[in-house]
Amino acid sequence: IKLRDFLQRLKDQDPGIEVLSHRGKGSHLMLCKMTDAGRVSYPIPTGSGEVAGPYQKAVIRLYGLPEDTFRK
Repeated sequence: IKLRDFLQRLKDQDPGIEVLSHRGKGSHLMLCKMTDAGRVSYPIPTGSGEVAGPYQKAVIRLYGLPEDTFRK
């Protein structure tokens, strides 16, 4: 899935997830969400302009999103 589509669907599903471009490595974005237990963050590589399936599945699992969040 294209990075732009990934971020839009993520924002539509959970507006509480922040996208930080100044965190992580140069070619990564950091996704962050505050919870009762603290901050939950996950890096997403952006060099190719696409977000691979394993990263999509990890974000779904980590943030408790519906399984079809990134399906067309």
